[in-house]
Amino acid sequence: MKKIFFVIVLIMLSIAMIGCTKSEYGYIFHFSVTEGEGELTIQTTDSFNPTIERCNDVSICELNCGENSYCIGLRGGKKGSRELTFIATPKEGYKVKEWTFNGKVVEKNKTNTYTAIVTNEDNYNGVIAVKFEKI
Repeated sequence: MKKIFFVIVLIMLSIAMIGCTKSEYGYIFHFSVTEGEGELTIQTTDSFNPTIERCNDVSICELNCGENSYCIGLRGGKKGSRELTFIATPKEGYKVKEWTFNGKVVEKNKTNTYTAIVTNEDNYNGVIAVKFEKI
């Protein structure tokens, strides 16, 4: 019994000394429309409907986001990954020009959907943007 108590105390002390790491609150997806006319949303289901907030209104957003940027925080493991599918809906007379992920153009994707995968190599942050152009 004393050994079990000692192990529990040791684990609790280890957690207290390590503190809260970034991976404990998970992965952050930032998304926005950066050019043209349209809307950017995420694919949801009955069992997956996360809270979406304006980046400037939440403390989890660590980036200098634009005025019309949104943010979603998802839990995940330290060495894992999270993926999220985005849906671009252009206004009449517009189409998708390009997607960017963490500042890099997503090659060969001018479709209305993009699935972003964020890993620990991305520092647990994914910045997704879509640009629309006139048809």
